[in-house]
Amino acid sequence: MTSISAANTNFRDYRIVRLDRCAVFVSLARPMCITEEDALRILHESFELTQHRQYVVLVDVSMTIDVSPEARRVFSSARNILVAAMLGSTPMDRMLSAPYEHAVYPCEYFTDKDEALLWLRLMHDTLCQDPVEHTLSLTIDLDPFRTRPQSFPSYSGT
Repeated sequence: MTSISAANTNFRDYRIVRLDRCAVFVSLARPMCITEEDALRILHESFELTQHRQYVVLVDVSMTIDVSPEARRVFSSARNILVAAMLGSTPMDRMLSAPYEHAVYPCEYFTDKDEALLWLRLMHDTLCQDPVEHTLSLTIDLDPFRTRPQSFPSYSGT
């Protein structure tokens, strides 16, 4: 998941980068409040970049001033996201990430990008049900058609 694909989308306010087959990185270009329209555009573009696969996402929240309640609802209920790692460094970043702990997908907050990427790799390899066998790490999934586990691995490093 360390190589960046040529599939990049740059908007005026945010950037979405495909990291791997079904992994994306989202960051803001400037400090801003995220609206419902922004949330829908980010989710749509991420799904397009992964060629309509479910994906894992690393979100840098350091430039986020606020997320509207409508945008939080959209992000928290996104069925195309397998798992999300929120990356920040301040108490405000942590506070903005907290609502996603109750999303329909597993979500964790990190202050270290390498730890976040490691967790995303592990979670991807546990949850991804893409019929084309692949991994984001050395973990090998011999049965890509297995059912999704009822409990999710948790990271307690933060």
